[in-house]
Amino acid sequence: MTDTIAKSVTRPAPKVSVIIPYRNNISEVDQIVLHLKKQNYSDEMIEIIIIDNGSESSEAVSHFTSENTICLQEKEYKNSPYSARNRGVEAARGEILAFIDANSHPADDWIENGVSFLIEKDLDIAAGAVHFDFGEKITAAKITDSLTSIQMKKAVEERGAAYTANLFVRRSLFEKAGLFEEGIRSGGDVRWTINAVKLGFKIGYAEKAVVYKKARTAKELYQKKIRTGKGYFFSWKEEDERTLWFYNFFRALKPPSFSKINTVNEERYQIEFGNKRLGVWFHLYATGIVEQTAFMWQYLRYVLGSQRDIDRRERMKETSENAPTE
Repeated sequence: MTDTIAKSVTRPAPKVSVIIPYRNNISEVDQIVLHLKKQNYSDEMIEIIIIDNGSESSEAVSHFTSENTICLQEKEYKNSPYSARNRGVEAARGEILAFIDANSHPADDWIENGVSFLIEKDLDIAAGAVHFDFGEKITAAKITDSLTSIQMKKAVEERGAAYTANLFVRRSLFEKAGLFEEGIRSGGDVRWTINAVKLGFKIGYAEKAVVYKKARTAKELYQKKIRTGKGYFFSWKEEDERTLWFYNFFRALKPPSFSKINTVNEERYQIEFGNKRLGVWFHLYATGIVEQTAFMWQYLRYVLGSQRDIDRRERMKETSENAPTE
């Protein structure tokens, strides 16, 4: 309970700002707000910030507006969830910021467990567990999504990275490490958390702070792999010791073994594949190739000039701004 948190730090439980970007999925926003109202954490200490990230529909979320609920719009970088999150960070009044995706719902003790872990372990960032909700129908694509997406514990322990699908951050950290990259679609959370850890801030994996994320359909899964492939290029570009740009593509051409699929399944969900085993194998193989192809496309786009020109203009702008004046 919240009283436990208060006793552990000898002061009242901190105010938490929950930041939720969304685009065209207003019904899912409705559901996540209902789940947040069920948290076993004081309602007065929860602030909900909902940011429209360029929805095509004119349907509004104004009915959510209350003293502890804020509705915003990202107007400049539409379709960039990280820009939307930045607007939420700027508006937040909580001591701790909690990030979650709109197509998810938290366990009733999500905030309590995330905040408690952050405080008790004296961390700056706490990354919670992400489980998958398969809905009424389990498909091979949904199983594949659950086996390959958001491996939070592995990311935290092996890379010092985390995802905004379930993330608790002290607000003061943004004042020191800066905001997420503006205008991007994928990978901003990984690069931001890695940079924060390099700066000396502490991160940990909060296993009991659980979020349930909607598993993707086949179409959504492949769209996501294209997005993450492009986004990974920018992370790869900043790595000190990076592999050759085409290395992972050739690795992806090797089909996965069924034993590997079983091993990953045992580590995560222990799902009964039934007659979907071949479908899971196909999606694992195909999505790996699609993701690496998207990475190479982004690499070539950079090499051929479009993104490199943007980088050059930004450097020139910084040089001009930092030039001494007479």
